[in-house]
Amino acid sequence: MGKIYSDKSIASDQMHAISQLATSSMHRFAFATTLVASSVLAADDTLLAQLTQWNKDFGPSYLPKGVDPTNTNDLLARLQAGKTAIAAVAKTQPEATFAIGRFALHTPKEFRDYVLRSYTAGLLKMDAAEASAVDRGVGAANGTVDWSTTNCMGAVGDQGKCSSSWVFATTAAVETAHCIVTGSPIDVSEQDIVSCDRDELDEGCRGGIEYTAIDWITKTGICLAQDYPYISGADGKNNACQTSCRKQKLAIDGHAWASGEPKLETVVAKQPVASMVEATNDIWQHYASGVITSCPGSPSDHSVLVVGYGTEGKTNYWKVRNSWGAKWGEMGYARVRRGAGGNGVCQIAELPVYPKLTAAPTVAPTTKPAC
Repeated sequence: MGKIYSDKSIASDQMHAISQLATSSMHRFAFATTLVASSVLAADDTLLAQLTQWNKDFGPSYLPKGVDPTNTNDLLARLQAGKTAIAAVAKTQPEATFAIGRFALHTPKEFRDYVLRSYTAGLLKMDAAEASAVDRGVGAANGTVDWSTTNCMGAVGDQGKCSSSWVFATTAAVETAHCIVTGSPIDVSEQDIVSCDRDELDEGCRGGIEYTAIDWITKTGICLAQDYPYISGADGKNNACQTSCRKQKLAIDGHAWASGEPKLETVVAKQPVASMVEATNDIWQHYASGVITSCPGSPSDHSVLVVGYGTEGKTNYWKVRNSWGAKWGEMGYARVRRGAGGNGVCQIAELPVYPKLTAAPTVAPTTKPAC
């Protein structure tokens, strides 16, 4: 006769099985929870370490205005958002790299507010005759030209809290132009332009225009940096004009345009050229190295100096000098794809301008023929 099971014994066995299953499930859940918690803690530790490194490299002075440097939770959230943006923009730029840099803790709006210059659209333009003569083709220059390696070009500047990219592009352009003619390097005062140039389009830390600044320097001369040091980067203010320093006359005579990539190539082979680019985007905010191959297509909003051109692999590029210090990009420089036609990538060839030289050049750029 087979074994007979009562309802009570069956229920007891079922409860035991359920208890074992529950215990096993709880163990698995606890293990999974521990793994997740460990992962979160590891991620938090990594983020905290990256924030610590950012503070070593840059520090509170590089935070957006109004951000509390002691609010670690806010800073970590900002850094995480920056890392997310870096990962996203890297997918759109296969020939460039992006990394945690000086603007990693800025929101997109804060970065736009930092970059944007307050010039009125339409005021910066060539006359009709010059505009009609512009060749918007792709250009065809071969080889490499690089003014940044000559003794005519000094260290990369840092505009700081002042919206003075137009000033730094102008001073670098006139310094190299003067040196190209005379053979003597010179370091002129950005503060002289910020505080003292009051052309109707030039407003110091509130923005300005390169060609009017070039004309102002031609007319009045400009102080040396050692006699009139740059201070607006610290407070973002124009500060009162100081007239005690002695003005230097440079070997320049007004401005000329180099619009369109073919003309820009021709002029850059002879001297650096100030230009505006479209920089209020994640690409310029987080750029670290390589060639920027595209921009979203917004208007120009930031000034740089085009110092040369070359080719990497199959990609032609422009080399530009920025004014965000040597810790940004490639030691303060960036490369932008050359040969797109029209206004160029990031609008780089829309309205480039340069100082006209008063005499024949005596200094040449570093060059390398095409392979």
